[in-house]
Amino acid sequence: MNEILETINNLHAVHGNFTSKAIEDEKIKIILDACVNAQNASNRQSYSIIVIRGEDNVQKIIKCGYKSPIALLFCVDFNRIHDIGEHLGYPSDNDNLVSYLTAHTDTVLAAQTAIIAATSLGLGALCTNSIHHLYRKNLADLYKELNLPDKHFFPVTAVLLGYEDKTKAPHHKSGRLKNIGVVHYDTYKKLTTEEKEEIINTVNNPENHFGVKGRENVNCNTYLEFYYTKWAPPRNAEVVKKMDNMLYEKLTSFIKK
Repeated sequence: MNEILETINNLHAVHGNFTSKAIEDEKIKIILDACVNAQNASNRQSYSIIVIRGEDNVQKIIKCGYKSPIALLFCVDFNRIHDIGEHLGYPSDNDNLVSYLTAHTDTVLAAQTAIIAATSLGLGALCTNSIHHLYRKNLADLYKELNLPDKHFFPVTAVLLGYEDKTKAPHHKSGRLKNIGVVHYDTYKKLTTEEKEEIINTVNNPENHFGVKGRENVNCNTYLEFYYTKWAPPRNAEVVKKMDNMLYEKLTSFIKK
């Protein structure tokens, strides 16, 4: 198999199984040089990457419950573009939802490229959205801790990096749906009853390793029962409202001058 495809096929999330071994500065530079080469709209690189160093800092700032020696915070950021334009005497107008969505895509592409580069160098990675979880982290605190700009800026995701403790690593990769319900040819197609049943059987089959995390001590017969009733049930309306308000406050500060 092509070496690049082999790396991609070996991608997996490392959930807390990082060692304390420091990552070589050369490898961090290689990862950063690689991820800024990801495709992006109009070649404007409307993102910034905050490198958070040290296990204590990572735990304090990212608060995803895991230790790692390095974390990369990927953020939508138009400040550089605005500042250079202002310096040259040109106006900029990227404070709108369309520009944000485009930049969000660019930011995620950079993050995924960082994960691929890290994996190719023998490192483990975990992409986490814990920075948006109100019960873990208030965005206002994140902005303050990292001196993040109030305008033209929004943190999207964090990537934890480190050497994986292979003695604690799972013996298999998590399952993935590859065809029905995921890939659509020519037009989008709703699932038939038979296709729904096929997906249910595939996901619930333990041999396909779709998920066991958290199921050890709960009374669930299948993974999907666990998923819908324990892991991702409808959330408390008050909690959802608080989280939505937190995100809305920061996003509206981005799209309003």
